[in-house]
Amino acid sequence: MFELLTEHQFWTAVAIYWIFSAAVSSMPDPAGNGSSGYLWLYRFLHTIAGNITTAFGSKIPGLKTFTLLLVALLAAATSACAARYTIHPGALNKTDSAAYDILLVAETAIDQARLDYKSGHLPAGAKPAFDALIQSYNIARDSWLAYRSAIATNAPAAVYFSQLNQNLTDLAVRIRELEQTK
Repeated sequence: MFELLTEHQFWTAVAIYWIFSAAVSSMPDPAGNGSSGYLWLYRFLHTIAGNITTAFGSKIPGLKTFTLLLVALLAAATSACAARYTIHPGALNKTDSAAYDILLVAETAIDQARLDYKSGHLPAGAKPAFDALIQSYNIARDSWLAYRSAIATNAPAAVYFSQLNQNLTDLAVRIRELEQTK
């Protein structure tokens, strides 16, 4: 449920605003001799729940058309900007899929550095960084496999998750170090 809400943030906000507006509209009108606190709360909530069209009414000509156009453009723009991550087929969850992506990036960096090394394009000072990257990749991959195994067998994965996170962070550092030596 939470994932659905985070992937559709704009429409979630619209629905929450609509519910809030409906709740405020259903408040009973304050009585003439009623509490000043309720009168203040009533006015405050109605001011917040009000929209541009009801606030200005017919005071600004063409505002209704402009507001409709503005809302339509805003809705189109914000729904297209939502971050969406597609989980790989066979992945056990988003963490598993993201770790796989990071390992693929590291593997590509290793393959490219290996080609550069064989062709003589890798500087001599880059060899230690290249070796450290390979070692870090192997550790991160083993950690990823252990995490996958824990998830697949319904074992407590918190320890494996923190270790995987640390190993992937180290791997990213090693990739940056190799890139800096080139």
